[in-house]
Amino acid sequence: MNCFELFAGCGGLGYGFHNEGFNIVAANELCEKIASTYKYNFPNTNVIVGDITQKDIKQQVYKKFENIDCDVILGGPPCVAYSMSGHRNSRDPRGQLFKDYVEFVKNLKPKVFVMENVKGILTILHDKAQLNNEEKKLADQYYALEEEKLKLGAIKKQLSVQKKKPTSIPVVRNKRLLKEVKDKIKKMKKDIPKFRMNVTDIIINTLKDLGYNVQMKLLNSANYGVPQKRERVIFIGVRNDITKKFEYPIPTHNKDGTDGKLKWVSVKEAIDDLKDIDENEGIQQIYTKHSDKFIEKIKNTAIGSAVTKRYSEAFYRCYPDRPSNTVKENHGGVFVHYEKNRVMTPRELARLQSFPDNFIFQGTKSSILIQLGNAVPCGLASAIAKQVKKII
Repeated sequence: MNCFELFAGCGGLGYGFHNEGFNIVAANELCEKIASTYKYNFPNTNVIVGDITQKDIKQQVYKKFENIDCDVILGGPPCVAYSMSGHRNSRDPRGQLFKDYVEFVKNLKPKVFVMENVKGILTILHDKAQLNNEEKKLADQYYALEEEKLKLGAIKKQLSVQKKKPTSIPVVRNKRLLKEVKDKIKKMKKDIPKFRMNVTDIIINTLKDLGYNVQMKLLNSANYGVPQKRERVIFIGVRNDITKKFEYPIPTHNKDGTDGKLKWVSVKEAIDDLKDIDENEGIQQIYTKHSDKFIEKIKNTAIGSAVTKRYSEAFYRCYPDRPSNTVKENHGGVFVHYEKNRVMTPRELARLQSFPDNFIFQGTKSSILIQLGNAVPCGLASAIAKQVKKII
């Protein structure tokens, strides 16, 4: 069962498939630092480091499959443009990498492809594949207004930092201009369907045209024994000449442990045995040194609250008896321990992502946090891999 994984990251999705007996022949990752983690944990995989949009990188991949079939393609095109947090821009070039994924499906013709993305992809609209001159003109007008709104929003923030009075000329002018732009965008809403459609429909239609039966489903990692409520949209494509139908994995867990299912795995169950051990860089139980002032803030932060009120997801104190919220890198503002007055260590966060303790991350602590925040939980990946194996 030979696989190619692109947009591989540190290898969460790959680990789940590797664990189910799949042979990951080649993997591609843009960042050398992140690729070093993949290389370390998958020594038999050809890890090709570089920009997948470049012809020479693509040729290196195709060369690895000259004499063997590619049975499965795995990967999640980077989700920055689709994320629910922050500004979602369908013209963000990072949201266009789907086309490179499609190119590999077209040329390698795998039996099955697996594509994952964030929940936000369900609601984002994207430019239609073909726009006539009138539609393109509308689209350009709309995006110019969006760009202007962003620019004026940044100025508003800057004036706030400078503590300009609400009645000052720059503040009043900025407020007026911002309102005018927002009003114009509002008026254009009726025109949006003329040049945009759901990005998920574009993805499904494009891959169907390549000869695949395509399904899409939102899966919650907690329902598969992962101690984290991380929702991911999973696209599965099975080549039309294969008669077996793919069935999404049946949840093994639920919130209350009812209907014959196990109860969701809690944060405490996942990491409690690590809370009192000495720092151990070997397993990446690395403690963050906090200032006395910050420790005091943590002490005054109740479970289910964030240390910094302005950012509800950064330095959030987890409930011990529930799965965690989605693990994010948050520029180091990771979860606060439910009992200890400190943030969680990389290994504790790796446990929440269901990485085994013998999966060793490479790089600095900040790099490891980025890798963890972008990874697919291994437990969810394994559940999907079991179902793909039935097809192959």
